[in-house]
Amino acid sequence: MKKTDKRIWLLASLVFLCMFNLTFIVPSVKELIIDRFDASTTQASLFITVEMVAYIIFGMIWGAASDKRGERRIFIAMGFLVSSLLYYTMSLAPNLATLLALRFVQGAMTVMAWSLLMTLALDTTSKKEYGASMGIIGTGLALGLGLGAPVGGFLGEWGPLVPLYGASVLFMLATVLTVVLIKDEPIKHRPDSIVRAIGIALRRREVLPPYLYSFAERFSAGFLVLLFPLLMAEEFGASPQERGLYLAAFLLPFALLQYPFGKLSDRRGRFFMLIVGGIAYAALFASIGSLDKAYLAPVMIVCGVFAAMLLPASLALLGDVSTDRERATFMGGFNAVGSLGFALGPLLAAYFSDEVGYSSAFLLGGVVVCASVLASLPLIPKRLARRPT
Repeated sequence: MKKTDKRIWLLASLVFLCMFNLTFIVPSVKELIIDRFDASTTQASLFITVEMVAYIIFGMIWGAASDKRGERRIFIAMGFLVSSLLYYTMSLAPNLATLLALRFVQGAMTVMAWSLLMTLALDTTSKKEYGASMGIIGTGLALGLGLGAPVGGFLGEWGPLVPLYGASVLFMLATVLTVVLIKDEPIKHRPDSIVRAIGIALRRREVLPPYLYSFAERFSAGFLVLLFPLLMAEEFGASPQERGLYLAAFLLPFALLQYPFGKLSDRRGRFFMLIVGGIAYAALFASIGSLDKAYLAPVMIVCGVFAAMLLPASLALLGDVSTDRERATFMGGFNAVGSLGFALGPLLAAYFSDEVGYSSAFLLGGVVVCASVLASLPLIPKRLARRPT
């Protein structure tokens, strides 16, 4: 394995820990918040929401600060370390307001770590291998999201605070690994100020297509994670185990095909992967609520295959249109917009299903994804649409 590949796999492992912790706590929310503080379900949902809000607010700010300083490692290590301390402190929170405040700060620090890990992967990689490297990063991200919940649920059986302790330990481990093993890449050009870097990221037209794909991909993930288990339970009487297996039919190809599709985008170009994958994914996603149970499993598998075409190609496209001067700022924007999608997905899924039913809800969700894909078409630079990078 080449030295660069080893570094990318290390960065992907640290991204895995970040995403693992994102869903690690979720199965224990009832005991951790509702039972512990006598809170409502709506109040408990804020535990997830405030972290997403922190991601949205701080993703681009930390990226701009990293670009201005010309370093990544110090920010990554700080994000991991403070997150570790905050997860432990949450176990001592005397009331819900304090817990949510700690959660917000933890979200702000965690996004600093994982967004800059993804940036460092681009710093480390040559342009002709952006897709393959982002496929490795995407694999770590997807596997972390998929495995965090079941492992966290298992630890939650030992006590409601155990997942918090576990998350604290994992982030402390990530801190040590970052300090010992991660090295910065030299950055030749730096922005004059944080404000200037953010201003460029907000005005740059070429950065909009990867942002649109980030929104679409994470919007659909949040939409699916909330609504699909409810559809299975209410329409087909599926058990929790069966619901999990159907979700796994989507998540496994989505995780395992990130690297080959990312590598393919280096050979065929980003445009092909994003447009073909995006439109096919949107169409299949829109059909989920209308299918008989016999067709759901194969459609979920194929849906996961097309979804896997989007993340590595959109991240590689972000690398194509960015320079080292504002790369972390652009990546922060990419993750901030994606977090906005992940936050809106469950809200709109719940609203649509209540108003028009499951079939029409998935149709409308697919329309949102398709609209994001089509909006990106005139914005993708012609040099990337015509030939491979």
